[in-house]
Amino acid sequence: MTRVLIFREPDAFGVMEVDAPAMQIVEAINRGQWDDYLPEAKGPLYARQQGDVVVVTHGAPLSEVELPKLSRREHQVLVLLGEGLTTAQIALRLGLRPRTIRGYVANMKARLRAQNIQQLIARAVALGLFHPEL
Repeated sequence: MTRVLIFREPDAFGVMEVDAPAMQIVEAINRGQWDDYLPEAKGPLYARQQGDVVVVTHGAPLSEVELPKLSRREHQVLVLLGEGLTTAQIALRLGLRPRTIRGYVANMKARLRAQNIQQLIARAVALGLFHPEL
């Protein structure tokens, strides 16, 4: 089984399990033949394998999307958010003030056009900025 993360709209995504190898799903979707795997989806769709997960988006292929740049510290914060830590816990771990962590989070949310932390993490995964441990 392969986990597929589908971004239906910029602010909405779903996760499903597909009984096929990840590479086979990616190749079929990128050829325009996604009906076997995502029968309810409307195209055009583009897919990319991200670790054990297949990320599917509408619009431009992920390789053509201009990726936002994250600083080393922002990336550290993103990874810790992805592990489920709060801003206070991240501040303790990194030896920074919670206010500083909230600033990093706000900057990343603005850059990735995310409304909340869950959306921030989902978009970062879809863009390949973050590789969650599944």
